[in-house]
Amino acid sequence: MTRLKTRERLLAVFFGILILSSAFILPVARTAKAQTQSETEQEFVNQLPAGYFNATEVDVTAQGGAIVGYATEGNISVESAFMTQQQEAAFAQTGDITNSIFWQQGAADTNGFGNYDALLAAPGIYYLVVYTPNDPVNITELYIINPNIDLQNSTTNFGVFKMVQPGTTYTTPIHVETLGSSSQFDLLGASTEIVQYTVYDNTTQTAVFTSPSVTFTNFTVYPTVSTGYNLSLDPGFYLLSVTDESPNPAYVYVEYNIIPAYVNPFILNFGSPSPTGIAAYGLYNNSGTIQPYKVDSSSIVGYAQVSALSVLDNKSGTHQASLQLNTVLQVNNTDGALFTYWPQNVLAFLTNESSVTYRNNVLNTTGDNAQLTNQSIVGTGTVGGIVNNGVPQTYYGNYNSNYTYTYTLPQAWVLYMNETVEKGTGILIQMGVRALDGQTPTRITWFDEITIEDPNVAAADFVVDGRNYTPAGSATLIGSYYDAELVFGGGGGGQAATLLAMKANLALFYLNPSTGNLTAFPSLYTFGDDTAEAVYNAQVTNGDGSAAVGAGTPVYGILTNDFNASLKTLEAQAPSPSGPTSSSLLIGAAILVAIIVIVFAVVLVRRRGAKAAQVMVPGATPSAYPATRFCGNCGAALEADARFCPACGQPSEPPQ
Repeated sequence: MTRLKTRERLLAVFFGILILSSAFILPVARTAKAQTQSETEQEFVNQLPAGYFNATEVDVTAQGGAIVGYATEGNISVESAFMTQQQEAAFAQTGDITNSIFWQQGAADTNGFGNYDALLAAPGIYYLVVYTPNDPVNITELYIINPNIDLQNSTTNFGVFKMVQPGTTYTTPIHVETLGSSSQFDLLGASTEIVQYTVYDNTTQTAVFTSPSVTFTNFTVYPTVSTGYNLSLDPGFYLLSVTDESPNPAYVYVEYNIIPAYVNPFILNFGSPSPTGIAAYGLYNNSGTIQPYKVDSSSIVGYAQVSALSVLDNKSGTHQASLQLNTVLQVNNTDGALFTYWPQNVLAFLTNESSVTYRNNVLNTTGDNAQLTNQSIVGTGTVGGIVNNGVPQTYYGNYNSNYTYTYTLPQAWVLYMNETVEKGTGILIQMGVRALDGQTPTRITWFDEITIEDPNVAAADFVVDGRNYTPAGSATLIGSYYDAELVFGGGGGGQAATLLAMKANLALFYLNPSTGNLTAFPSLYTFGDDTAEAVYNAQVTNGDGSAAVGAGTPVYGILTNDFNASLKTLEAQAPSPSGPTSSSLLIGAAILVAIIVIVFAVVLVRRRGAKAAQVMVPGATPSAYPATRFCGNCGAALEADARFCPACGQPSEPPQ
């Protein structure tokens, strides 16, 4: 019975170790998995006379160290300790068992008297020591060495290894998302020596939590297995400290996770200039009463009807502006790994030339050191690099392709981002634009198809989530938002443009997986946070079925909790670009009839395969595919590759 109960205790200890090793720890990038090393498990039964001790050697050979869990069970209370070789030799001479990495006096439980602990152990020889100073004892000991703990910097929370010298304290600011709302704060840690964890409120300069002296945070087996501390924090700015209370340097792994009551878009909004338009953060905001919600979708669609657009970048003297549709792609793998990417579909304007170029970007935002390569992401574009606040960052962009068009205002565009999981391969992201210029039907230009290589992908969605920030590791104080944005900004590279003239109407939709229809995001803010480009002098107001953007004093805040827009209605109301007068149309028609009469015979004898070079104009590019399908909603003819109906905007079944 004693052996069985002790083994159950150790298995519970080992389960606790697994919790520490797996909770919140996900790979930053795809790497080859190291070969699994063997675990070591040993169990001993001893009878000790009064005044005797037993020292069991524990050999940690793994180069990166290991987590060691141990337990003892006896019919009376005994003293247990985990020691280095030097400490064990000193104990044999002095009898001072407290001179150890961790020492315990056995506590009574339903199975007798037991001790247990776990710690992070560097390679070396250690001893599990059991001592009975006054009475004989029947004692069972068991330890487990797990060398397969991949304690690395986590992607969804803070995680770091630190060497803390005796009597000193390592201090780090906690991610500043705690400023936005009340939060649940989960703290985990393992160390080679006794340390103490403290959470400080930096505003009041007071400690809101101080742990006991431990090698493993809140390691409890009875009545249930528990690891880590769980705190509730009021909104504020906090610091985390780890103090080495031993006479030896402590190697510490510390990790925390923050679960906010809701995200706060104003943490990263610093006023004008800001990316300005509409953004869904997954929040209803009724006079400061916040209610978060979540949307998962395979398609995000933005509508923009622009009647006036003139900008000036005072710094560069250029007339560049951009309209950016961006969101967050969350990818879940079969091994439990989670990745986040930031794709954006961009209309890049030169307002003094009335030209627009279709651009896109994808960033890997999974956490510290998350990058992209031309092997991990493939499309029309390539991967480039920048240095962002001193940190190298890679990004994908279609800058080696040319989708440039002239436009005449008023002009409307519909921007599409679709994602599809391709099992065994990765995630396909499609970038498309449909220009509404009076031509019927108008074809979506799918100007880039991007594959994120990930053979282990299980599921993926565009995510808008009002309860979570995107991953941030130890080098980043805050992640970004799981949001969707349709915002105006300056030119690429973080430019800020001043609006000289602006009149636009915007709407933002997602493909509702429950209904299969495009649905307007229900609540919108007037600014975005996830892009570097910004504008001055832009004001957003709530219109009838759309958000109106004009030149004026910015007001950054909640726009509406009840956005009710219809893409079909907006497209039907979209004005055609300004054209020639009626009289000039009549003259032109007469000339056209004469030309047709003259060239008709020539046209008949031309081979259909001979094609002249054409200049692409928004919405007027002839289709290269015959119309073989029809929209189930409005009956309009569909191109063979169309994913959305060009007449009503409803999604269509993909071509077989």
